[in-house]
Amino acid sequence: MTVFTVFFDSKNTAPHTAAILSKICRILSSDSPSIKPPPTMHKTFWPLVFFAIASTSIVAPACFSTICSADQAEVQDPVDSSVAKPIIQPGDRIALIGGGWVERMHNHPWLEMMLTLEVPGVTFRNMGWSGDTVFGDARAVFGSRPDGYQRLMRDLEFAAPNLAILCYGENEAHGSQAERDEFLKGYHKLVEDLKRKGCRIVMVIPRQREDAGPQFPNPRYYNGNLTQLAEGIRKIAANHQATIVDLQKLAPDKRFTEEGIVWNDQGYQEGAREILAQLGYKKLSIDRMLPNTDSVSQLRTAIQSKNEWFFHRYRPQNETYLFLFRKHEQGNNAVEVEQMEKFVRDGESKIAQWLNSEKLAPAP
Repeated sequence: MTVFTVFFDSKNTAPHTAAILSKICRILSSDSPSIKPPPTMHKTFWPLVFFAIASTSIVAPACFSTICSADQAEVQDPVDSSVAKPIIQPGDRIALIGGGWVERMHNHPWLEMMLTLEVPGVTFRNMGWSGDTVFGDARAVFGSRPDGYQRLMRDLEFAAPNLAILCYGENEAHGSQAERDEFLKGYHKLVEDLKRKGCRIVMVIPRQREDAGPQFPNPRYYNGNLTQLAEGIRKIAANHQATIVDLQKLAPDKRFTEEGIVWNDQGYQEGAREILAQLGYKKLSIDRMLPNTDSVSQLRTAIQSKNEWFFHRYRPQNETYLFLFRKHEQGNNAVEVEQMEKFVRDGESKIAQWLNSEKLAPAP
């Protein structure tokens, strides 16, 4: 008795004619027998329809057509999520933040190479630091944990990213349950602080450790802990509307390491491909370059040179003499550190010029 429910409910009177007509259109356009008028109602069905249309003078014929169209659109399949706005936008400044896996991207810059060829005007600041944690422990140098975290926040000021790609969890998967719980709380705070700085967030879940043989630790315990951490990282991402990239199961049958930990160049290339795939990039421009090893080498060298300048910009090797307890000896040279930013930007300009000269710059 669907039709009687629609037309004779006291709430569905003239002021709600749009809703009535919408329901009529749903009935008329539906292929489901459960909402078709039963055969015994054919004599009353159409009079009721015309009564509903005529019951108010404010409904024009065009309105009925519009409502039907809108209602039919409403029951179509949802829009494919693949057409959503990409997380990486033209002109983005991307900070790569994490521990040793991120720091070694200086020498294996496949992720930066691939994104440079895909997204117009994108630039990078590799802020990886071996042994780092979400608390900035490694960045503290001779200071405390809060000093390390403040160092990270301060370095973010001159790196000025609007997108941060984070990869933490490798070190923490070795820890106890209490340490892993502490890590997740710290990760939550880090993401919060980055968002306050206006950053969009991508959170990379690390790859499981390889079994490198009996002479190295069995990775089973580590990988079990990493699986647990991954669930916590996903919850943080959901709470902050961050994007997740999961590398846990990346190429499980391939060896990217000698000892189960430090990736080789092939690992970084395949890892970069997987990251781009999970971010929605299907056909990669770098594949058109790979037959031309000279072009790949030129782009790689230009990116490595720029990254080296930034490394010395934010991690000068003699900072004890420049900024810390021996600055009375060479502290007058500290002004040169900030001046290195010019060489970083010059390196970015050279990369952009090379892309244009080789006709490899991504289309706007």
